[in-house]
Amino acid sequence: MSKDNKELEKETSAEGGASASGSTLDEIVKKQREGKLEKESEKISDAEETAEEEAYVKAPKEKKKTNIRQLKHGMMATVLTLVFVAAVVLVNVIATVIFERYPLTLDLTKEKKYSISDQSEEYVKSIDTDVTVTVFSTEDNFLALSDYTRQAVEVLKKFRQYNDRISYRFVDIDSNPDIVKDYGTDTVTSYDIMFETNPTADVKRTRKVTLIDLLSFKDELLTNLNNYGMTLDTLVSQMGSPLTFLQYYGVYVEASRADEAFTSALMAVTDPNPVTAVFVTGRKEAEKLEYLQSLLEANGYQVKTIDITKEEIPAETNLVVVPAPTVDYLPEEVKKLSDYLDNDGKMGKQMLYAGSIRQAETPNIDEFMEEWGIKVGTGVICEQSGDNYYRFPYYTITTDVSTNFTQDLNADPVLLNCMSRPITLLFDERNNNGTEAYVKSTPNAYAADMKTGEQLNKGQQIYTAVASKAVFSSEDGKGTYSNIIVYGSVETLADSYLSFTQFSNREYVLSLINGVTHKTSTGITIEPKVIEGNVFDLTDSQRSGLQWTFTLIIPAVVLVIGGIIWLRRKNR
Repeated sequence: MSKDNKELEKETSAEGGASASGSTLDEIVKKQREGKLEKESEKISDAEETAEEEAYVKAPKEKKKTNIRQLKHGMMATVLTLVFVAAVVLVNVIATVIFERYPLTLDLTKEKKYSISDQSEEYVKSIDTDVTVTVFSTEDNFLALSDYTRQAVEVLKKFRQYNDRISYRFVDIDSNPDIVKDYGTDTVTSYDIMFETNPTADVKRTRKVTLIDLLSFKDELLTNLNNYGMTLDTLVSQMGSPLTFLQYYGVYVEASRADEAFTSALMAVTDPNPVTAVFVTGRKEAEKLEYLQSLLEANGYQVKTIDITKEEIPAETNLVVVPAPTVDYLPEEVKKLSDYLDNDGKMGKQMLYAGSIRQAETPNIDEFMEEWGIKVGTGVICEQSGDNYYRFPYYTITTDVSTNFTQDLNADPVLLNCMSRPITLLFDERNNNGTEAYVKSTPNAYAADMKTGEQLNKGQQIYTAVASKAVFSSEDGKGTYSNIIVYGSVETLADSYLSFTQFSNREYVLSLINGVTHKTSTGITIEPKVIEGNVFDLTDSQRSGLQWTFTLIIPAVVLVIGGIIWLRRKNR
């Protein structure tokens, strides 16, 4: 082989070796690099493992704290939820009981026609005996009659709410015809309302309230009836029933007397000392005194009317009212009054007699009154000063009033005396008889002849006096008295003057009668409420909506809100 070939082979071998060596070096470098990466990876893995181990070690502590916090929130949410649920249940139970016991009624009327007076409320709350009120109709039929019957039912509900010893029920006479037998002499018809108590096993007290008693009527109707010599009760009787009367004369209704009528009935049946007042007719009396009758009846008196020419005075009578008869009594009629007051020598009976300038001569009545020490004179009392009369000198104003029997007055009385005849006391005391002036004029007054204006006598005059006779017990010496209250003017007790609010005539005569009859004092005078148009009644659908709101909707809303709060707190 030539030298050149040998050198070429060496070069080729050298290149090949170099090539082989280069390849090995690259691999070594690559391997070294990979080794470093593996070591870095191992380091990273070791670090991650260490972090995980540390996290694993720390995790139980953090998780424990988280669990405690969640547990607290969960417990709080649970407690709140239980409170909400308990509140919902309690509200629902209370609302249900209230709606069942006291049906929801909101008085949204302008004149508060579904309300009762504060005085009536106070009296109703004081009743301490069981009272049952029976409405002789189905409830639906009674409510459908008119706005006034709806008011009557609402008043009954109020009474029940104020005193649970008062209960009421609806009884259909057609379905229960025998029930009317339970009320003896009381005539019961459909839509009547009966109040009753049983103070003893042998005694039942009842007071019937009719549809007419629930209402007051316009003066126009009453005046027209008076012009024809009729009363409201007479016309109702002629028409057959209160319902028939109202179908024809309902347009004359102007006020509701449900509060007054029902409180009056309660007084009548719960009074421990019931009083019966009898108004005497038959001798062309100057006034019927219908307002006074209503006033007494409204305040718990049993009020009756008799014809003195035909009837005897009932034995149970406590007060007889003689309203200025324009025709003199016959001797036998005077004897009825005398025997009544004597009460078989036991006394204890009362009478109110009123004179009038419209009376003719009444010698028999005058003689009887003089036996008791009182003379009702002629003429009319007048005042000189304009400060002491109202419009005319014979419409006099006085404040000179005895304090006797003023127990029911809230202030010193100011009285209006209308065309009063002067009263003369014939003696102060004689045997067991006595007289006393109760209402007097000023010292500047005088009595005048109505026709001529001539002054008959000057000086202080007497408008009202009381004559008394007594019998004394042989055991303890206590006296029992019969009294005659004498008014010089029946007009002072007339309907229009008793209704004056600026004077105290109404309050005074009621207190005076309460005093002499020993009537249990209630301290209240009940008057009718006026109902006017354009009022808003709470309908059945509105009442139902309010009931569902309180018993279902509000509790459901409370539950939803409680659930949301519980979920939010649980997920914190």
